[in-house]
Amino acid sequence: MKRRKFLKISSFATLPLILKSCDWASSSNDFPITVYTDIHTGHLIFESTTFPKNEPISTEILIVGGGVAGLSAANYLKDRDYLLCELSDDLGGTSSSVRNPDVTFAQGAHYDLAYPSNYGEDGLKLLEDLDLIEFQPWKDSWTFKDRQYIIPNPRKNQCFQDGKMRQDVLLDGELKEQFQALLKPYYGRMPMPTPLIDPELRAHNDLSFYDFLSQNLTLTPAFKRGLDYHMLDDWGGTTDQVSALAGIHYFTCRPYETQVVDLFSPPDGNGYFIKRMADKLNPEWLLRQHLVKSIKSERDGFLSEVIDIKTKTVKLIRSSKMVYAGQKHALKYIMPEQYPSFEETTYAPWLVLNFVLDDKLDQKGYWQNEMLMDDETFMGFVDSDMQETGGGQYRVLTAYYCLPPESRNDLKHVEANKEIIVEKTVGYLSQYFDRDISGLIKEAHVKVMGHAMPIPKSGYLFADKNQNRLYQNMTFAGVDNARLPLFFEAMDSGIQAAKLLGK
Repeated sequence: MKRRKFLKISSFATLPLILKSCDWASSSNDFPITVYTDIHTGHLIFESTTFPKNEPISTEILIVGGGVAGLSAANYLKDRDYLLCELSDDLGGTSSSVRNPDVTFAQGAHYDLAYPSNYGEDGLKLLEDLDLIEFQPWKDSWTFKDRQYIIPNPRKNQCFQDGKMRQDVLLDGELKEQFQALLKPYYGRMPMPTPLIDPELRAHNDLSFYDFLSQNLTLTPAFKRGLDYHMLDDWGGTTDQVSALAGIHYFTCRPYETQVVDLFSPPDGNGYFIKRMADKLNPEWLLRQHLVKSIKSERDGFLSEVIDIKTKTVKLIRSSKMVYAGQKHALKYIMPEQYPSFEETTYAPWLVLNFVLDDKLDQKGYWQNEMLMDDETFMGFVDSDMQETGGGQYRVLTAYYCLPPESRNDLKHVEANKEIIVEKTVGYLSQYFDRDISGLIKEAHVKVMGHAMPIPKSGYLFADKNQNRLYQNMTFAGVDNARLPLFFEAMDSGIQAAKLLGK
């Protein structure tokens, strides 16, 4: 890549602008680029009208969705008669990963942190049953047994802005001290799952984080930019968009101010948890590449039309009960009478780019590299150099974009624009390392997630749709059912949805 060219591109073309068109001129990169997307689902549904239908099969419980929530529900129900349908070939949803003999990397959520003892018993029990965690009484928290995947504290993160490095995203100074003092009363009072939060604190769900802060602090543009980065990184929205409770929870859900909290990041990210959950289940009951096309209520349960993508047939599945752990926006087409409960949910799209490098980048890495750029959709990257990769010969840089909801329809242009998207991102990474890294790249992988996470806006939390559900034998799981978009929240939501179905 010519240095002059990447500077020209990065100076005017943000990713949302690039995605607006598929007419960009860009020379081909010198490595293969693979795009992973479910964007063609609509065409598949239309095409399925010509697919042959199989004879109906019956099961007690149908689980829709094979992400964290669906697999958690399946683990709770593992001794029952159930089937699970997942659209993709890989389980995990936004926690999916790619594994091959040469290299492993996450395609979405890439870490979790130790769990304080006041976190929900059901989620902790599942993780303990999976032999993933153990209690540390001296920290009053549960940490991870596979200690090799805990990131060394001195190399956890580094922030890049205006060509300079610093340790933290939030600028040091009096305003940061005031901000920390404002949040201090909330430490220890923001557990997960969020339904455990004290009702007297829930009024913070009704105003924005920005309004809460503005009532108590005078925010500078630079400090707000740092706060917005943090909110986008975990919640998909800025301080103006997310609730005060979501913002407070981000900073106080663990004892960050008083101890070093273990940060757990295997090479496959949260795909590590997905694999361990799936390994406990009957693989014949996990129907991958199965798209649920429609769900109809019957007198004794539900009749679902499911497209078997591999065989191009339609399976009819009768179930007396159902856990819907799929994305709720799809209910508009799958089961329209259920959609009104979820139509106010706003989702943030994400783009994840994995760059597999020949191990010739001699600069020592930090695990998370937060980058505050002119294009505020670019969040930076995770560097496998600080992960335990089993001695693999390749280094993986995993870059993230958090896009505004209005860019969702433009994701159809990712395939056409993959060369320039990759070129632009490599330009950002080259700025960080202060050298052109394009010649070190062996291959690139682009993951498109149109509905990656629900944005926890004001009023979003504590509105569990299971409380007033239309059918008592159909429950909802997933973080887009009034939960924060976090692993522990997704896991608990799946367990609670399964428990509601009774014995």
